[in-house]
Amino acid sequence: MWYEPLIWVANGALALVWLLVDHLWAVLLTVLLGVMVWCAPAQQRLWAVGIGVLTVISGVVAPFPVALMSAGMAAIGMVVVRMEKINPPAVHWTMLRGLGLYALVGLGYAAWRGLLQPMMEADPALQSGQVYLTAIASIALYLYPVGYAALLAQGLMAHPPVEENADAMIFRYRSRGKP
Repeated sequence: MWYEPLIWVANGALALVWLLVDHLWAVLLTVLLGVMVWCAPAQQRLWAVGIGVLTVISGVVAPFPVALMSAGMAAIGMVVVRMEKINPPAVHWTMLRGLGLYALVGLGYAAWRGLLQPMMEADPALQSGQVYLTAIASIALYLYPVGYAALLAQGLMAHPPVEENADAMIFRYRSRGKP
């Protein structure tokens, strides 16, 4: 019939919507990291792209909490960078370092779940250590974002007291106080 191509297009669109909803956290993470790269300072943009790609790969490959936690970490990091008034590039570097390290944690967890855990289940001698390693991996997945948020809060709120602006301090140190 003449309407069959319309049905195929509608079916494809519904399949695409289902795929986006099924991977909602990965899609949200990709959007947030795209905004992060767009807003990154010029000297950090290449690093932001690399860490963003690594984080998206980690969010897609690793099990559930990695994409959600990475998206939350990216959102918190961008808010803190916007709130920072004294040194936003330093806080942005902290955000990039934290996201990159959590991406490596997520990839390590995915490797653990996919490759090493089945191997350990086959060997009775390794089964006793499996519970211990699983507990460590779970703690890393859920507590690392808390430490990351604390580090960003420290970068936002704990600044050394500055009695004068940066130009005056540089002049004072270079000239040793002489005009």
